[in-house]
Amino acid sequence: MTAQQLIEKLQQLDPEMRIFVDGYEGGYNDATVSEIRDIALDVHTDWYYGKHEDAASELAKDKVIVKGIVL
Repeated sequence: MTAQQLIEKLQQLDPEMRIFVDGYEGGYNDATVSEIRDIALDVHTDWYYGKHEDAASELAKDKVIVKGIVL
């Protein structure tokens, strides 16, 4: 998802609606913008890992790197 796609989705919502993210093993947490990072795309294929990885990781070698907002 790009920032533009997110903005378009958010503009359709009540501005007072709260935003949540999945909890680690269940439940939900408040969404926060923790930082802007360099992210390597399509690093992991195992279901239990997130698809992408921090660009500083050895696993990121030879992968496409983009700037992204981590929630």
